[in-house]
Amino acid sequence: MKRDRPSSTARKVALNILALGAKPEMQDILPDGIVDATARLLVAAGVVGEGAVRFARSRTAVAIYEAFDWMMPGQFEAFAHRKAFCERTVRDGIAAGAIQVLVLGAGYDTLGWRLAPEFPGVRFFEIDNPATGERKARGIAGLGRRDNLYLIRADLANQALVDVLAAVEDWDNA
Repeated sequence: MKRDRPSSTARKVALNILALGAKPEMQDILPDGIVDATARLLVAAGVVGEGAVRFARSRTAVAIYEAFDWMMPGQFEAFAHRKAFCERTVRDGIAAGAIQVLVLGAGYDTLGWRLAPEFPGVRFFEIDNPATGERKARGIAGLGRRDNLYLIRADLANQALVDVLAAVEDWDNA
């Protein structure tokens, strides 16, 4: 990844989520609202246009992803299972009393943005490289800020996580 450019991997993962949303069998696996929120975020952030979103959500895009799945069988659908696992784990943690959620390398993930209104007593922190973080912040501004969602732009290749978090006023080290 080039430090001065938004992550192409984050873009690919987000577009993959859109394509998975076009597969009926993924509807029961993908977290509620993830596909629409991801599409809206990508457009609001200027990552892709409406045409790219429409294509990513098409059967043609699904067929392309599935055609390449032979190289690493199951990789395409694994994204849906991973997103579902992460969201279940976060929800379980909150149910057990967690008041902070930290996502490293958040990319264009919408977990914090989607869960923040449901859990106003929980603070959601996302750290990503400055270029990707800038795009994400632009997209979140377009979707609507959340008071308990903190977007942190930091290059963890050059800064220690503990130092980055120490500089965040609302992060609780306890």
